[in-house]
Amino acid sequence: MAAAAQPDAAANYLRSVVVNLTRMRIRHLQVVRKHAARDGAETAHAVSGEEHAVLRDDQKALVDAVRALPARQREALVLRFWLDLRESEIAEAMGITAGSVKVHVSRGMAALSRVLEERR
Repeated sequence: MAAAAQPDAAANYLRSVVVNLTRMRIRHLQVVRKHAARDGAETAHAVSGEEHAVLRDDQKALVDAVRALPARQREALVLRFWLDLRESEIAEAMGITAGSVKVHVSRGMAALSRVLEERR
């Protein structure tokens, strides 16, 4: 089918490009941080050692908690909170109903809340 016959194809293509570019940026930043930590380089933003350690620990805990989620919950949360898509847009992107999106987001948020509450 021609691209003109699929008006939503451009939005879906753009969304996949944004997701892929975001993944590449995250990977790049992880490599940069790994090398900076190995070389003992300091960041330009001056924070106390304690603040830095707590922030890094909290970020790591959140990332680990998100990685532990089932794939559909993780995907729904990323589309909702990172890309700021509406439920209908998420449903279309994931190929599920809006009700299923609500379930995935709700269960994902509940799981993240439990994990992060346990850390307190």
